[in-house]
Amino acid sequence: MKLGKLLIYLLIFVALASYVYFVEIRHKREQKAIEEKAARIVNLGKDDVVQIELLSRDKEKIELKKPADTWVLTSPIKTKADASTVASFLHSVTDAKPEKVVLEKDVKWEDYDLDKPEFTVRLATKDKETEIRFGSANPAKTSYYMRFDEQPKLLLVPDTLKNSLNKTAFDLRDKTVVGMSPDLVDRIVVSTKGKEVELQREKGDKWILLKPEQFRVKAQLVAGDLRTLTNLAATNIIDSLAKDGDPYGLDSPEETILIAGKEREQTLLIGGPEKKEGSSATEPDRYARIKGQDTVYVVDGRALKSLKMAPEELRDRSLLTFNPADIEKLEISLNGKTWLAVKDKDSKWSLQQPEKIEKMDAWPVTSILWDLKDLEWKSITKPAPPDLASAHLDRPQLTVSLFKKGESRPLVLKAGWEAPGKEEQEKVAKESTQATGTGQHPSVEKKDEPASKGSGPEVKPEKIAAVPGQVNALAQPQEEQGAIFSIDGGFVSRLEADLKRLTEKK
Repeated sequence: MKLGKLLIYLLIFVALASYVYFVEIRHKREQKAIEEKAARIVNLGKDDVVQIELLSRDKEKIELKKPADTWVLTSPIKTKADASTVASFLHSVTDAKPEKVVLEKDVKWEDYDLDKPEFTVRLATKDKETEIRFGSANPAKTSYYMRFDEQPKLLLVPDTLKNSLNKTAFDLRDKTVVGMSPDLVDRIVVSTKGKEVELQREKGDKWILLKPEQFRVKAQLVAGDLRTLTNLAATNIIDSLAKDGDPYGLDSPEETILIAGKEREQTLLIGGPEKKEGSSATEPDRYARIKGQDTVYVVDGRALKSLKMAPEELRDRSLLTFNPADIEKLEISLNGKTWLAVKDKDSKWSLQQPEKIEKMDAWPVTSILWDLKDLEWKSITKPAPPDLASAHLDRPQLTVSLFKKGESRPLVLKAGWEAPGKEEQEKVAKESTQATGTGQHPSVEKKDEPASKGSGPEVKPEKIAAVPGQVNALAQPQEEQGAIFSIDGGFVSRLEADLKRLTEKK
């Protein structure tokens, strides 16, 4: 084909594609947007509205204004508005469409309670005002009759529209109790019945306990507590406080929680339970107040109860601290046998010992790494006895070495335990025999009896358990220097199973 003809065909194709896009696709898209905009009841942009008024027969007037970038409630009380609730309100009202036009003109408004509407919404921009009036419900009670401004049309709108707009002052006001971001908090002090717990951020998401003693704490628990505190929303707000006595229990609060940052601090005072008739909640809501402020809040008692502020709950009992993704070599010696797995530059794992497997599933290695990361000690002996033999750690049965990328010194975990005596081994063997119902331990292979069909899966040899419920361990590096830890013996059993999977053939 000649080049000239090819160029002509190409130009024709480009012209057709342009026509399809600009005339067919883009035009239809723009036409659809115009039709949707025309179908809306209120032709205002959400960001253009600067004032909202809600008028009801049986409620006081509610007024909101946006003098700058934020909304404030100006009536019946002056306070900050709930930004998300106001945004949802504006979305509902500016996107609202009628179900149908009941009458085009000559409407007797009193027949639909629109001469004295039950509920009215007024919206104002800098240069325009508009009004939506809701009348009575239709016979099916699923929709409401409505009039927009002074238009002659009688509209029918879904009841969901009225429900989404008919807000109370409490719905629209800001219910935030603690006005701080979790990321800006560097210090937490909790005082309960004369006992004080103090936490300090070290760097990033790492925290330490300073009082009543000093140790590392679980960062995820502190982060969860901060989210609970900073997301705490009032279930009720008391603006007109009782003048006599202390009905809220805030003069001598049961608990105080101080959260502080470099530029700001707030102290939450926790008082007594909300006095609510007929309430039988196991964790009743409680009165609370920010120190230095007059407003009394009622806050969720269950949320306060969920806070993990006891030192023993917060304590980080991890044996090893690392990110599994950073490990590039794993070496494990267990009962005299060694496993060595290495990760290449493409993050693929291969096994070097006890046999070479170039292509192996990564999930058994990942399982081992996460089990090590989540491993926590049950109890601690500090200082460690000078004779490690007494803790069975002079010749540990288990040694784990984790090599991080770019570091020559590994993280090391050693575990040791007393091997069971002859009587205990015989007891385990007897229990295993009874469990199989074969009259012999499952590790003894039956060579003379052929397997009968339909007799179930083949019983494979199993090793007699030799790991007690708790074993002793050493970890390096460890903040608790010179200590011996007690860990769950089940960890060793899980590790044995995962190591077996490393050499399983696909």
